[in-house]
Amino acid sequence: MLFSILIALCLCRHGFAEFHSSIVETVNHQEGDKIILTAHGMGIDDANRVVIPVHNGRIPPLPCVTANAGTHEHGSTFTRNNFHYSCNNGTAEVVACIADDGSVIQLGRTFVRSGMKHFCNVDGDNVTYKQEAMCYENGVHYNIGDSFRNGSFKLVCKEQGIHVDGCYMQNSFGQVLQAGESRIENGKRHECEIIAPGKVRYVVKMLGCTHEGQQYSTGQMWTHQHIRYQCKNDGNLSVLGCVDDGLFMELGRDLLMNGIAHRCYQVGSTTFYHKFGCDRSSLSECVAEMMHRRAK
Repeated sequence: MLFSILIALCLCRHGFAEFHSSIVETVNHQEGDKIILTAHGMGIDDANRVVIPVHNGRIPPLPCVTANAGTHEHGSTFTRNNFHYSCNNGTAEVVACIADDGSVIQLGRTFVRSGMKHFCNVDGDNVTYKQEAMCYENGVHYNIGDSFRNGSFKLVCKEQGIHVDGCYMQNSFGQVLQAGESRIENGKRHECEIIAPGKVRYVVKMLGCTHEGQQYSTGQMWTHQHIRYQCKNDGNLSVLGCVDDGLFMELGRDLLMNGIAHRCYQVGSTTFYHKFGCDRSSLSECVAEMMHRRAK
């Protein structure tokens, strides 16, 4: 397989660089008992031409003449940009790719070093050298776009490095919380908390409620000053109603029983329970009378 002198074309982006070889042949012009060699595209008057004498009609092995890489004798090797060549009778053959740090990558091979993956690909008469950034974690190299787990965290390899994509929920079958997300399951709050740019913390909190200095578990009910409370799953308090001597009234209900009016109502976020005597025939009259007394 023959390859000729490289004219480097670099297509670059973050973490990626690609170089291609293009065919540039040594051109020979036979003139009498000599051969004039020039780089491809150059005329016989080019200052870098090489003149090869011909004796008795025998043509010796020809050197490689290039426009940008000089002249190289038959059988010699040389490096141009990211390619290593061998001169074979006037034609330069690519025999390997060369990384920026001088590492040699054989044709058709892939080489990983210092967080970079190097490719030396052969496609027909063309050779392509390409390098891509990689991520390195716990002794393993990952390609751009690969995701992997490290403890409670889901990590993704990106061109800028390793990115924390989310958190694996404790005691779950691979469920993932996105960074900044929280979820309540089985009486616990799971949080994948962003604590700083690029830094994430996974926290599991037992849910419960605190009221008047007392701690209550999720779902627990208790009564304080005639008000019945319940601890919700999210840690907030729920007012169920009012209680007096075994009598329970739902929040927002009024009751007239044995000449006693009972009221359980809320103003804003504050819940009130009122009990007062009333000899009226209807609850609405009792409430109106009580409101009238308060207005005086």
